[in-house]
Amino acid sequence: MDDYTKRLVLCFSEKLDQAKVGYIEWNSFKLMAMRATFQQCGGTHKDEVYEMYLQQSKLWWDSLVRDVGADAQGRVHYIDMANYVRGISKDAKDFEQLPEFIKNLANLVFLMNDKKADGKWDLEEYRNGAVGWCRYVTGISDIDAAYETLMTAADVDRTISFDRYKAIVFEFFTSADSNTPSRHIFGPLELCNIDLALTTSSKQ
Repeated sequence: MDDYTKRLVLCFSEKLDQAKVGYIEWNSFKLMAMRATFQQCGGTHKDEVYEMYLQQSKLWWDSLVRDVGADAQGRVHYIDMANYVRGISKDAKDFEQLPEFIKNLANLVFLMNDKKADGKWDLEEYRNGAVGWCRYVTGISDIDAAYETLMTAADVDRTISFDRYKAIVFEFFTSADSNTPSRHIFGPLELCNIDLALTTSSKQ
């Protein structure tokens, strides 16, 4: 498995495989809708918000099955997703040309972490997302260090705007560089954790 595939497998494992079973199924998306509701609503459940996320998740799941394909048990595997994204993203010129389910994932993550609803992330919002969604984070210093790698001289207010975020996400899904800072856009991500993301039920 090359480093590009490892990066995507780790991302899909953390962000989509909510039950941590080693693959993705419809139940993963239902659980994700519930978690997104609680995160968006400050730890409370609101039916109208949950239904919104559930409807979005169903459209998202249907597009994933259509584009990538499910096995006989209705499961979508990380490797198949990574191969699909590699194939369709190699000619992409910007974020808008990425696969639909990738854009949906990126938009959902940004929305959930943008607690101030001002169209950008600051360090505290990045920390909140990393703690809530990253499996292998053990210290706040790791999160802060990952955030720093995403900063450039142009980020004078030390935040990540939505446009900058989309550009970094595009690099995450298209760059062949093992050490690209973009690997941290969804939270700290280190390739050495790849074995922890796979189970005996994972396609390898």
